[in-house]
Amino acid sequence: MKCPIATQDIEVNLENRHHAFKEYGYGPANPELDNDEFWAKRAVEWNTSPDNAKTMRCGNCAAFIQTPEMMGCILGGIQKEESDDETYAPEVVEAANLGYCELFEFKCAADRTCSAWLTGGPITKMTDKRKQMLQMAKYEARKGEYENKSGEEDLEGDD
Repeated sequence: MKCPIATQDIEVNLENRHHAFKEYGYGPANPELDNDEFWAKRAVEWNTSPDNAKTMRCGNCAAFIQTPEMMGCILGGIQKEESDDETYAPEVVEAANLGYCELFEFKCAADRTCSAWLTGGPITKMTDKRKQMLQMAKYEARKGEYENKSGEEDLEGDD
């Protein structure tokens, strides 16, 4: 498996994560706090209660990848030049329960969420069917971005 660039390049990862914060409500900033306002927003967005919204996390999202291969990429990217004897990478990955968000292409903490949350995760074994589903979900979640980049106008809803 070729590792996604965001698992190896901190600048790319931070740029993609910032995009998820800004455009897709990635958060809360500190999942250990109550964050009532954040969860109230997600509840309205998802047409559910704040208590139910709090259960909809990256760690159980169908775009959250924690396959052994992806975890190797994440660990390797964090570890980089450290020796195996003195690395802190496994502790970082475990403490944040990291995975990879395929929709927005960044290392993601399991306790957070975003507007594009999908039921059915995490992905711990990648299959061809899962890959296809992820590509379709990624397109749907970011369709407006793709259309705007290609120069097309978003005419949805215009009559």
